[in-house]
Parts: sequence; C-alpha cells; structure tokens
Amino acid sequence: MSAAGKKRRASLKPICYIDMTAFLSIQAVLLAMFMAPVISYPDLPHGPSTDLAKVDHPVSMRTASREDAMVVAVMRTGDVFFRGDKIAPEQLDFKIRNQLSLGSEKKIYINADARAKYGRVREVLEAVRSSGVERVGFLVERRKHSSLP
Repeated sequence: MSAAGKKRRASLKPICYIDMTAFLSIQAVLLAMFMAPVISYPDLPHGPSTDLAKVDHPVSMRTASREDAMVVAVMRTGDVFFRGDKIAPEQLDFKIRNQLSLGSEKKIYINADARAKYGRVREVLEAVRSSGVERVGFLVERRKHSSLP
C-alpha cells in the first residue's frame, strides 16, 4: 500500500469518544436544585428523631423550628435531650434557667415520642415548671384520615 493510501485510511477512522462536559454541567445544576431545598428547609427537626403523637387538630408552632428554640425531646427509651444534647432529667431545670438567663424565649417545646413512658414525660414537665417556664407546647403531627366508603 502506498503512503497516500495509509493517510487516507487513517483519516477515515471513526471518532470514538463522548464529550461529557455538557452532561456533567447538567448533573451539577440538578444536584444544586435538589439539594438547596433540603439545606434551607426550616422545618427539619434538629436533634434526635421521635415518632410524634398524632392528633386531629394540631396548632402550628412555627417558632419551634427556630435555632434558639428550647426543645426538650423525650425518647421512647427514656432518654432526655435538651436542644439536641443528651442530659439527665435532673439537669434540665439548670439548663433551662441557664438558657433563660441568656435571653431565650420563656417557652418550652416538648418533643415526646408517642411510645415514651408517661412517668418520664411527667418528670420533664415538673423540671420545666420548676425552672419558672409556664408556656409549654407539645410537638405533634396531624393524623392522616383514611377515606373509607
């Protein structure tokens, strides 16, 4: 084969690569679109996760999702968390008084698990009342009604 024939054959080879820049830029935009609501969503619970009690007519408590809100979580295991930190129930009175001295709102939100023992929730309520806070709100979920014919 001549040199001209080899050059011609080399120039007829197919291009076998895919340009991924457009695909990757679209993926980056989609990632940013779907992650932005998760990062900036204000109603995400902070602290431990609980199965909330379900009620028919809940009252909206938007200030419970604020960063400086005093939220006490009572887990089904009996563990007590104050603003995301695990504490002993005996320390709750001191912790609340400390937050009140720093200027927090005089309202406590209790995030009690639906299967938590009532005795532990009562201990938390007594600690809250002994700290001088009288405004207490329980965080709950709206009950989903099934449409039966």
